[in-house]
Amino acid sequence: MTLPAPTDSICEAVAAERVPILDLTSYLRGDAGAREQAGADLRHIQENLGFYYIVNHGVPADLIARSFEKVAAFFAQPEEEKRKILVNRHQLGFVPSKASIMKTELTDANTKADLNEGLSLMRERSPDDPKVVADVRFSGLNQWPEGVPGLRETLLEYHVEMDALAKRLLPLYALALDKPADYFAPFFEDAHYYNRNSLYPAVENADGHEALGAHTDHNFMALLPMSAEPGLLYATPSGNWCPAPHVAGAIVVNTGEFLKRWTNGRFLPTPHRVTVPKRDRYALTFHYSPADETVADPLDTCVGPDNPRKFEPKTFIQHMTDYIDAVYVPQQEMMEC
Repeated sequence: MTLPAPTDSICEAVAAERVPILDLTSYLRGDAGAREQAGADLRHIQENLGFYYIVNHGVPADLIARSFEKVAAFFAQPEEEKRKILVNRHQLGFVPSKASIMKTELTDANTKADLNEGLSLMRERSPDDPKVVADVRFSGLNQWPEGVPGLRETLLEYHVEMDALAKRLLPLYALALDKPADYFAPFFEDAHYYNRNSLYPAVENADGHEALGAHTDHNFMALLPMSAEPGLLYATPSGNWCPAPHVAGAIVVNTGEFLKRWTNGRFLPTPHRVTVPKRDRYALTFHYSPADETVADPLDTCVGPDNPRKFEPKTFIQHMTDYIDAVYVPQQEMMEC
């Protein structure tokens, strides 16, 4: 299918290295040609910047607000309460401050542990789930705190809505990559999602630490509802770091390294970081990826005489394992103590 040219507003934003805004109204309404136009816009963004906002996305604003409130209530608990669900080998539970040293594919310039706390959750599973029984890494049981009423119910509702949103975006990615609209659907029937809820605390003296060091994500895509407190910066192709502007109701979408591998480098993961904020900042990051067994073998539409294969095939579970073990070295040392 031949897609139309990207819209002028998208091209102008990308050319100026501003965050482009993809309005999903027409696409979600099913207007004629809207899916193809959105796919064309997405292709232009992903090939040239890799970082964008979506608006009119259908996720209820009150659910996002409630999720922020519950997450803030969790982090407001005493340290000893949070440590009752200390993170485990499945990357589930409370992640203390200075547990990670984030990095990009291109540099290990960040050498100081990051100043943030996390509450890591993944797909909710039951004790008899085959992956739980087999102790498959990153497929354990979520650890839920007891001291925050309604947190579990709210965040599970959030997972359902974000999973549905991500699935609605998949046809756009398929069209943007010259594939049928339903191409990615089979790979995401048991999608792997990793909800990393974070507190970036305001501190008087960061001593060279960042709230979250420069890094690229591990996933297919990340969805990040806009925080009220600024602090997120993204890297531009020209090498500048720009603050992500606040757009009420928007969700940030960022490409991950797994999609880069799958597209043979065609779709770009944008390095980003979080500076130490003036007031406590919270995040509800929803990392969205295909099922564990999915192999990122460069797509035929992304390989050619002028663009030979750059990556060897790799399963998602191996890719995530390599990523987590590389950036959470301080956490692993904490767990061994």
